[in-house]
Amino acid sequence: MSNQDKAMDLIREEMAKSHDRPEIVLLGEYLTERLQKDPGLAAAVLEHKAPLSVGFDAIRDHARKIARNGSACVDDRTGFALACKKWGIPAEEDAQALAHEQPGSESGSVDALDLDALLALGV
Repeated sequence: MSNQDKAMDLIREEMAKSHDRPEIVLLGEYLTERLQKDPGLAAAVLEHKAPLSVGFDAIRDHARKIARNGSACVDDRTGFALACKKWGIPAEEDAQALAHEQPGSESGSVDALDLDALLALGV
């Protein structure tokens, strides 16, 4: 059995155990697609052995840091780049570039628009 097959099996097992958590299934689908495109990632996935939930935790933690008035939004590319970092694999090039190009703090966070401030300006 190849490393790619072992990594895919590992991910699919976790997805099956977490079938009631759509965020985990989504991350698992993303990671399996990445492995299909780049089998070389399998070694890192097997070595790191970080569960899919660790990727989601990174996204949630980032969202908490950038939240304004209890609300935040993280786009797919940034979210997947954050998860990849936690899994110990490189982010896709466009996702990595996006995470570094965004204005904000050192972590690449973006300041959310403050609707109250916009309304007060009469925009």
